[in-house]
Amino acid sequence: METSSNGKLRLALSGASWLAIALAIPGAAWAQTSETPEQVSEVIVTGSSIRGVPPTGSNLISVSREDIRAVGANTTPELLASVPQLNSFNTAPRAANGGVGAFAPGLRSLPASATLPLMNGHRLVAGGTNQTNPDFPFLPDLAIERVEIVADGASAIYGSDAVAGVVNFITRRHYSGVDASVRYGAADNYHTFSASGLVGHDWGSGSILAAYQYAENGNIIGADRDYRIVDFRPYGGVDTRTTVCPSPNVKVNTTAYGVNYAAPGLAPNTTNYCDNGAVTDLVPKSRLHSGYVTAQQALNDRITLWAEALYSDRKDTVRAPPPAAAGASGGVILNNVPGFANPFFKAPPGTNATTEFVQFRTDNLYGADHINNLFRVRAGNSSAGFDAKLTSDLRLSIYGTYDWAKNDSYLPAINPAALDAAAAGTTTTTALDPFGNGAAPAVVAKIIDYAGDLAIQQQTYLGAAKIDGPLADLPGGQLKVAVGAEYRHETFEQRGIYGGSPVPENLTRNIGSVYGELFVPIFGGDHSAPLIHSLALSLSGRYDHYSDFGSTKNPKIGLNWEPVSGLTLRSTYGRSFRAPGLRDVGATVGAYYYNAAAIAGSTFRDPTRGAAQVDTIFLLGGNKGLQPEKARTYSIGADLRPTVLPNFRASVTFYDIQYTNVIGTPGGAIAFTDPTFASVIYRNPTPTQLSGLLAIAVPVNFVLGALPAIGNLLDFRQGNFGVRHTNGLDFDVGYRQPTRFGALYAGLAGNYILKFETQLSPTAPVSNSLQLGIPKATLRTTLGAQIGAINAVAFVNTRDGVRGQYATPTGTAGYTAKSYTTVDLRISTKLPDAGLAKGTDLALQVNDLFDQKPPFFPATDGIGGTYNPIGRYVAVSLRKHF
Repeated sequence: METSSNGKLRLALSGASWLAIALAIPGAAWAQTSETPEQVSEVIVTGSSIRGVPPTGSNLISVSREDIRAVGANTTPELLASVPQLNSFNTAPRAANGGVGAFAPGLRSLPASATLPLMNGHRLVAGGTNQTNPDFPFLPDLAIERVEIVADGASAIYGSDAVAGVVNFITRRHYSGVDASVRYGAADNYHTFSASGLVGHDWGSGSILAAYQYAENGNIIGADRDYRIVDFRPYGGVDTRTTVCPSPNVKVNTTAYGVNYAAPGLAPNTTNYCDNGAVTDLVPKSRLHSGYVTAQQALNDRITLWAEALYSDRKDTVRAPPPAAAGASGGVILNNVPGFANPFFKAPPGTNATTEFVQFRTDNLYGADHINNLFRVRAGNSSAGFDAKLTSDLRLSIYGTYDWAKNDSYLPAINPAALDAAAAGTTTTTALDPFGNGAAPAVVAKIIDYAGDLAIQQQTYLGAAKIDGPLADLPGGQLKVAVGAEYRHETFEQRGIYGGSPVPENLTRNIGSVYGELFVPIFGGDHSAPLIHSLALSLSGRYDHYSDFGSTKNPKIGLNWEPVSGLTLRSTYGRSFRAPGLRDVGATVGAYYYNAAAIAGSTFRDPTRGAAQVDTIFLLGGNKGLQPEKARTYSIGADLRPTVLPNFRASVTFYDIQYTNVIGTPGGAIAFTDPTFASVIYRNPTPTQLSGLLAIAVPVNFVLGALPAIGNLLDFRQGNFGVRHTNGLDFDVGYRQPTRFGALYAGLAGNYILKFETQLSPTAPVSNSLQLGIPKATLRTTLGAQIGAINAVAFVNTRDGVRGQYATPTGTAGYTAKSYTTVDLRISTKLPDAGLAKGTDLALQVNDLFDQKPPFFPATDGIGGTYNPIGRYVAVSLRKHF
């Protein structure tokens, strides 16, 4: 069937197919609005490349535009924090980091890199400094039509990254009029503000729509929240405060052991402790501009042209404690001997010390109790193409994509060579003063003029073509097919300084892909049988060839069986993959040196050497030998929509994911005993081994000619080491009852993890991640009422089953945190449709109504699991349609 304002229904060139909105699985809320819905001439559903076919066998989670308005989210990250299956559920998502880029939550506690974000079915660009996997788009809130999540492996359709599933942001396209909204919210020591506008015009054979949003939020530091705890000795744990503090700690004639003297008194057996988390951002300060535009035009009754573009500009300021004054020895060494005396040397009384080891945080050098890490990410995603109707209702779709991103980051750091040189200074104009502010400005400038200052640009070029549609009429319906091909070119360019050295990178990759999907309706319509009301099979597969590591093939099969009307049983089996990101493969390799004393207290301590640790160099960075991560996934589920109870719906899905070849870095004591890592650990390396590995690395904190004898050389670059195996249940139940005054509605959606096992390598011991901080259950309950023009809804968010290990004076112990439950309220009303109030909606939202404290845990700031540090948050919003 084809419908639109002029009798057309076209498929957006996105690899997704249309399905009537009424068939989309409801999402987080059943909120309703009296706004007249805009005309929709195309409906995109995620998870299938065949027009008119939903994702067969897979669990589809949908968040509608009505849900989005009920949630009251300020930005895309806040919206996705309402989905229980996503790792960011009920948190304040941190958009600021140099790792995964803008924002990319994972599904079901798997890494973010295992979930593929899309916009209208199109791949997106990455914006991060350390990863080149796609980021989630920062779309203006008024431009979002809905969000669909296929919580199932989908590499057979979409290629790389769709291991745990895909998240597809579907935008509004056909709209006539002007919308504007403004929102302001506040919590303790925190605020948000956003303003949005949307304008569109639909003239029947075509349309244009543009949207813009400005959003900002303040920051929250650890000291702003009084529930944080860092000394767990009263609870059987250990004191996790650091001894690297603004006021120094001193040891005499040693760097690791012996009596400690705390400044300023320098009395024996005294220690300065401090809480670095008190000055660290829990939520960073952020500013966002984003704009979106889309247009389309039917040339005739067979061909339609279309184009879209999204641009966002995000700036984040992330507070962190000033870095430790760590030279080559892990601190600074001051001397008080003739000819080599530091004028700021302070010997602990009665020691007659001539040498001392000083540890301190560099507040006195920066002139503040914090530093600011700065990130600015500008990203654009654009696509354009045409759809053409062929014979027999087949469609040809051809489109191209150009995506780009630029990330500028500034990360303050200490120059270890300048620090050591100043510690050895012998005059007040050349020496370091760790006890006060006596160091000369020129000395301070040399020490802190060592920031990482990077500019990274990433680009993606893609060309694609697809033919899809019916092939033949079967008794159960139309046999449908899709075949397509893609060519993608990716680039990553880095310029700047890190670790005092230039780190230029120019990385490229080409990917060629072909894919196909076949939908076979075996029973359906007038062709049914007892206990087979309908039966449909989907077969899909994709071949991808990468220029840097080779090829991968990924099939998938899906089955929908409706034994009786209103009950659908479904199942899928498939294979998925995640290609190593360009940074995984080609990132600059850094070499780091630490002496034996510094290694003794670090994660790079070699347990096979006992107390006699050795001078060590370790390498971190990319690895050109990486292979793709692989996954085997299957699911079994049921959807219930009984005809006798049309306002009720329920679904449940069991999923199982075996994830292998997971890319990671060796670390911890197990790396020294696990046979998998034997080939990357060189004890007493030969000169050839040492020079060979250093030749591929940039020295970060040492000079090549000044190295002492190296006892351990650790090649801890990225590798395909990890294994993960998880399974669990997704569920969603809802009911809506119309009444004389409007409607009452309720729902429960969530995820329950049955098993989550992790291995650092195939030969490593199996760790139960459900004992290591991953929650067993995440739930969101909805209770609401529509009373005339007023809609009121409450959301109850629960995270439960968090158990972890914590350090004790004699080892480790287990602890189970209490559940974390918060309540959110939303009240919205449509003002009288007259005068200035015409077309105006007013809304109030209260997040975390009871200002719930996070559950206690005797580690990690005293908090069990992830949580929302914002606390009680109140916002008002005004929206007007012109």
